[in-house]
Amino acid sequence: MVKLACDMMGSDLGPKELSKAVVKFVKDHEDVELTCFGKKDELAELEGLNRIKIVDCEEVVPMECGALQLMRLKKSSMVNAIKACKEKEVEGVVSAGSTGGFITGATLFLKNIENVERAALTAPFVTAKKGKQVVILDIGASNENSSSELVGFAKMGSIYAREILNIKSPRVFTLCNGQEEGKGTEEIKGAYKLLKEEKSINFCGNSEAREALDGEHDVIVTPGYPGNIFLKATEGAANLMKNLIKKSFKHSLFSKIGYLFAKNGFKEMNETMDYRKTGGAILLGVNGVAVKGHGNSNAYAFYYAIDVAYRMVKSDIVNKVKEEFSKEYRC
Repeated sequence: MVKLACDMMGSDLGPKELSKAVVKFVKDHEDVELTCFGKKDELAELEGLNRIKIVDCEEVVPMECGALQLMRLKKSSMVNAIKACKEKEVEGVVSAGSTGGFITGATLFLKNIENVERAALTAPFVTAKKGKQVVILDIGASNENSSSELVGFAKMGSIYAREILNIKSPRVFTLCNGQEEGKGTEEIKGAYKLLKEEKSINFCGNSEAREALDGEHDVIVTPGYPGNIFLKATEGAANLMKNLIKKSFKHSLFSKIGYLFAKNGFKEMNETMDYRKTGGAILLGVNGVAVKGHGNSNAYAFYYAIDVAYRMVKSDIVNKVKEEFSKEYRC
């Protein structure tokens, strides 16, 4: 039985919307048990359902939450859900609440796997190829990273791509302002040299941002600051394109008629670009499965956030990361 904790509070659409995902996921998976943390009176739809437990929590972690504030919120749904993972009551935790609070809590309570210098907030991105994802890390767990930390990210990203995305030999790239060796910041240039010598990784060189989502890349490694900018710029560009397309087809009667002919093509494009199926972001490198769903998750998106955690537990990914990072330290 796969046991997961769900933080039901703090998302934009609220616990009632997330409850729909919980009910459907348990219905679709007979080998899962979900423990839901939140205000009991707002989780009435889950009361008495098979393989769903409710833990009443009176506090909610706000979206803008610092480390000290989080530590004071001992009765919050997020803190108690993460602690359940720490105490091995569950194998993974999922939340659509505060990103900063979740990263802080997971890092403080679960702690990094031995020999992992820095945990990485990791996101699978949709690409130009339908059904193909690229793993990008770090996207904002920290602002600055050393070259050796980036090598650690490459190892963890490769494990995720191999175990969760079923890519036999993931192609790993560093995010850079040019493809040539010698381009980029000092930490990127240093990581390039180290990755060239790392036999456990299929390192393929630098990738420029404009090529990152072409479907030919499997893992892209970056420090957290540019990684977070890449994430938000990509989201902004996607929303801009979507709005411009909608506006162009509403321009006149002829453009509306044109949409009817192009409808199937745009449907396929929307399915290809549907980020909700990626399940949000994962904090790789801590002692437990930790998945951060989108803050505006509806039931559909939160279902896939739970699904990512479920598949990570089933693949035993935490122990595989432990095994990888213990190799070079063995006598």
